[in-house]
Amino acid sequence: MKIVVAGAGAGKTTSMAQLVLDKLEEVNTGKFIYVITYTNAARNRIREKIIELNGCIPNQLFIETIHVFLLREFVLPFHHLLYNQQFIKASQMKLPDNLIFKSRKIKELADNKIVHVEKVTEIAKWIICKKTKDTIQIKEKRRNLLDIVSRYLDSIFIDEAQDMDKHLLEVVQMLDRENIDLYLVGDPKQDLRGRDAFKTLIEKYRKSVEYLSENHRCPISHVQLANSYISADEQQLPQKALLGELGYVFESDIEINNFVNTINWDYAFIYKKNDRFITHINDKNWAKENLAYELKSIINKSNINVQLVDKIIYDIQKIILKDLSQLNNFKVFSMLEKSLSIKLTRQDKGKLADAINLNREIPTNEGILVNSIDSIKGLEGNKCLFILSTELAPYLFGENGNQNKMLNYLYVALTRSKQKLVFMITTEVEEKYSRKCINTYFQENLLIKEERTREATLT
Repeated sequence: MKIVVAGAGAGKTTSMAQLVLDKLEEVNTGKFIYVITYTNAARNRIREKIIELNGCIPNQLFIETIHVFLLREFVLPFHHLLYNQQFIKASQMKLPDNLIFKSRKIKELADNKIVHVEKVTEIAKWIICKKTKDTIQIKEKRRNLLDIVSRYLDSIFIDEAQDMDKHLLEVVQMLDRENIDLYLVGDPKQDLRGRDAFKTLIEKYRKSVEYLSENHRCPISHVQLANSYISADEQQLPQKALLGELGYVFESDIEINNFVNTINWDYAFIYKKNDRFITHINDKNWAKENLAYELKSIINKSNINVQLVDKIIYDIQKIILKDLSQLNNFKVFSMLEKSLSIKLTRQDKGKLADAINLNREIPTNEGILVNSIDSIKGLEGNKCLFILSTELAPYLFGENGNQNKMLNYLYVALTRSKQKLVFMITTEVEEKYSRKCINTYFQENLLIKEERTREATLT
């Protein structure tokens, strides 16, 4: 196993892409190589870099999200062989917040041969590593399937490894013991979930760890600022001969809508949304998926021809969504009972009502649209606006120096800009700390000057 700890701007994607191509040249056995990461955006960046360097993606190379990899290679083909329960597809539908209802929904999906994405790494761990009360027969089957996989899988490159959970941690170690080459790249300082699984690997396999200290993205002043919040062994070295710009403004001094939307910010970001800033416009795809699932559960109880089920789901969903503002839930229940010639149970109505109500939620346009820090991890821009709220202010001002996920959020925020980073001090932060104390801290401790409000039209 090879582990690379690389901070922001270290050129992780480019170096990994080249290492993958170099590895492919060594593999002459017909085996496959996987590159896996956590998000579609990260997957696409790696694909683009491979194409840029190689002209195409080689046939022996698969670049996927971690969930796709685990589903394709382990969960879908092998789970039923070990545990007599088959999964044929995965769902990303929104699960209930209530833990009891959530467990019921996951079981209901499983009964319909559907695995929820939240369970993928855990189920993969059961298949690859162990599950409580495994029989001798199950252990023998596991041994056989691992032998099969190791015959065609040469190596796995894992990007954004700091995002791994405790289940994937066990999977990685087992595959390493099966002599499948593992190459992990990540940054514990960008673990925004506080899982610490990657840290566990680093501590356990210290002799296999390489630290990359270079920062090719950020100018000198930005790297120096970020370094003041991280441990000595992870300090970065700026590679740009550019000092860079840092500044701050008070929200109370500006017209925030103009400041955010008329200045050419590459990214404006905040820890999480509040009553003035929203971090996304609601995506309704998951709500539609929930509705389609509940409709299918109901239609399957009718005498409808199996071959017509999907078309009927589509037609009914279209009618419901088109007239949602005029239809109350009881009208929908009545329509379904009449058209399908069935009687809905109380449980049917409850689950269907939840799915319908999800689709009633109208995307809000109130507030100023900015990015969340979660969404800009891995991204960069020349000019960035960091909206400082009360969640991260204690970490920036040195009140809280605990090495935890909140400090990681601060590090990510400080390392997005290639030229200029401006802090916007929200009214809540100003009220909590006072303008005088904030000015003193920025100007005397951080050596950052206030942006004059007349410069609110910066270009």
